[in-house]
Amino acid sequence: MPSRVPTASPSHVEPTHLDAVSEPKPGAIAADPNAKGAAREAFMWLRQVARDPALPLLSLRVAIEVSQHVDRRKGYAHPSHETLAADLKASRRGVQKALGKLQEQGHLDVQVSRGAGQANRYRLRVWRMARGAV
Repeated sequence: MPSRVPTASPSHVEPTHLDAVSEPKPGAIAADPNAKGAAREAFMWLRQVARDPALPLLSLRVAIEVSQHVDRRKGYAHPSHETLAADLKASRRGVQKALGKLQEQGHLDVQVSRGAGQANRYRLRVWRMARGAV
């Protein structure tokens, strides 16, 4: 017997805290005019990372998590290794290696911070390819 997939009830209400990826309601003013561009860049970057056969699975998972921490106004993410490790249920050292591999493959720029309690800054590097390039 096929399993039934629950569907939204007619009284389903969309959350009011939608991300900038969602379309604003007609007449609404977007809080950040570059939000759509930032979301598009993040998706392009994730596609680029997903297509890299040299990356291990943990690097892909870390890339997804880092992309969710990008501050659209500043253009970089700064989650700590501990935050990433806890969110992914991975070791801190594994996260460090995964970030290193993303940097080594040219997907991520890392600005190492100095000092206790300071997280590194991560900037997504989207490659610009000519149309039709594989």
